[in-house]
Amino acid sequence: MKKLGLGIIGFVLVAAIYYITSGASQLTIQMKEQVDADLATIQTQGFAVEGREMSEKKEHFVLSIEEPKKVASYLTSQGAQVSAEDIEALKGMKIGIDVAYLADAYSAASFDMYPVALPTVLTSAHMDADDKKALEQIQKMIEKKAFLVHVDVNKLGTGFKGYMKDINEVVEGTNPVTISMTSLKFNGDLENEKLKSIKQTLKNFGIHGKDDEINIQLNNLKSNYKLTGDTSYDYDTGYTIEEIIFTAKNEFNLRVNHVSVDSDSKVKNNLASITAQTKIDSIHFTDGQKTSALETLSFNMKADNFDMQAIEKLETIDPNNEKELLAVFQQLISHGIHFEIPNFSVKQIEFENQKLDGFKLTSSFEIDKSLDLSTLEQNPMAAIGAMDANLNLALSNQLFGLLAQQPQAVMAMMLFQPKDVNGQKVYKVELKGGKVTVNDRPVM
Repeated sequence: MKKLGLGIIGFVLVAAIYYITSGASQLTIQMKEQVDADLATIQTQGFAVEGREMSEKKEHFVLSIEEPKKVASYLTSQGAQVSAEDIEALKGMKIGIDVAYLADAYSAASFDMYPVALPTVLTSAHMDADDKKALEQIQKMIEKKAFLVHVDVNKLGTGFKGYMKDINEVVEGTNPVTISMTSLKFNGDLENEKLKSIKQTLKNFGIHGKDDEINIQLNNLKSNYKLTGDTSYDYDTGYTIEEIIFTAKNEFNLRVNHVSVDSDSKVKNNLASITAQTKIDSIHFTDGQKTSALETLSFNMKADNFDMQAIEKLETIDPNNEKELLAVFQQLISHGIHFEIPNFSVKQIEFENQKLDGFKLTSSFEIDKSLDLSTLEQNPMAAIGAMDANLNLALSNQLFGLLAQQPQAVMAMMLFQPKDVNGQKVYKVELKGGKVTVNDRPVM
C-alpha cells in the first residue's frame, strides 16, 4: 500500500511538472498552439498521449510513460529531481488530464490530474486473495477520482498553486485500514518555463487499522525546494514535521516531535557537494511498561567531490556488469572523496524511566584519488592505505556506566579504555597511513 500510494502521487506530480514546466505559459489560442507543440515534443521524450478531446476553453487527454529513461532525462532537464528507477516503477500507469483555459482571474490554465490506470508492476504481479481484493478497491477509488491533483498556473506563466483532494478511504481485507489525507497544498515559481521553486504543506496523513490494531499519523508537514544554480543538482531543500505517531494495539507507542531537515547540493566543475542538517526535539517510545526517550537529537553531514557523470551512469548501467560497475566506481572516486559528520549528538536519554546525559560523535572519512579499485581483489589492504578516517565519541559518565553493564560492551571496554575529559568518557579512533589507533594506542 505504501509503494502504491507513493506511485500514484509520484505519477501525478510527474504530470504536473510536465505541464508546469512546459505546457502552460500562453493564453487560450496561444496556449493551445503551445500545448500542441509540447505534446508533439514529449512524445519523442518517452511519453504517450491518447484520447485527446478539445473544445473552445477545455480539453482532455491521457498521458502515460512508455520509455522511463527518456522521461527521467527530460524531467531532470526541466528541474525535477527524479531518477530512471523512480519512473520505471510507474511504467504503464495512465493519468487523465482535464485542462480549463482562463478558468478564473488568477489562472491562465487550470489542470485536474488523476490516475486512470495502475502501473504494470502492480497489475501483473502475483497476488493472494486479500491483495486482489485491495487492488480492486484501489481501482474503484481511481474510477471516482479519489487521487486528484488540481493545479492553477498564473497568467504571466511565472507561478502556480494547487492542492490534492482530501482522501478518506477504507481498504477492506483481513485487516481493513482507513487511509486519510487532509489539506495537501502547494505553490511555486517558474523561471524561463522551468520549475524554480515549490513549497508544500500537509495538515495530516494517517493510516488507521480496525480497533486501533495499527495507527500511523503524520501531522503538519511543511516542505520547500528551490533551484539555486544552472542544473537540477544545484538546490536547497528543507522540511519540518510537527509530529509523527506510530502505535500498535496500544502496546507499542512511538512519538516523534518536531523534525526539521535542511540540505543543499551544489555542483562545480562537475563535482557535487552536499550538506544536510537534521534536528529532532524528542523521540518517545513505550513498549509495554517500559518508557524510553531521546531529547534534542542532532545529525549534520557533509560530502564533497562526488563525480556527477559517474552518479548519472550508476542510474542507467546494468548492475550485473561488474566490469562497467568497477569503471564507474573508479570514476566516482577519481577526484578523491570527503565525507564528514560534524555533529551527531543526543542531549539527554531516558532509558527504562532513568534519565541520563547523552553523547556527541564527530567523524570524517577520506578516500585518496590514487586508489586503484582493480587491485583490491589481489591486495585488499591497499584500500586501507588510501583512506584517512577519524572518529571522536564523548559519552556522559552516566551513559558510559549504563553501557558498561551490557555484556556485549564489556569486552570492548576492557580492551579499549576511554579517556576522562571534562567529566566525560572519550574515545578517539584514527585511521592514517594504514594504521589504526584508539586513544593514540596502536590497534593495527
